[in-house]
Amino acid sequence: MNPVNRVQLKISTAVAFALIVCFTFTALPVCGEEEPGEIVIPTVYRDSYKITIKGKADANGTFSMVFTPHGEDGTEITVNVVKGMGAKKIAADIAKELTLAAGSRYKVKQNDKKVVVKKANKKEKPLAIEMSNQKLTGVSIMIGKN
Repeated sequence: MNPVNRVQLKISTAVAFALIVCFTFTALPVCGEEEPGEIVIPTVYRDSYKITIKGKADANGTFSMVFTPHGEDGTEITVNVVKGMGAKKIAADIAKELTLAAGSRYKVKQNDKKVVVKKANKKEKPLAIEMSNQKLTGVSIMIGKN
């Protein structure tokens, strides 16, 4: 192979490599250009919910829940907890806040470390209770069906 052909071959190889690199980088998304999709957890509506509290607060903290009758806007409640506060007292504070949020259309009852919220009558809409924020250690709050 003569020197001119070698130079042409090297230039052709370099151009081909450059085109492959350009096509590869234009096909890849730029870092941070696309945001990951948001995960949406469906809201579950029931005729009644049970909230169970376990443990004792290790430090001062707070948590929030959203009470939502089906088809209506939710009402957020916030409970402040002080260090050493036990499950029974936390449940009592949840019951007080949910009673205000639910109004007369729903019944709220506390039994020791549990709070039950249910429809006051069969014609009432189902409800949802969801945890929206928790900055509290030493305490577990379980929201489930009754």
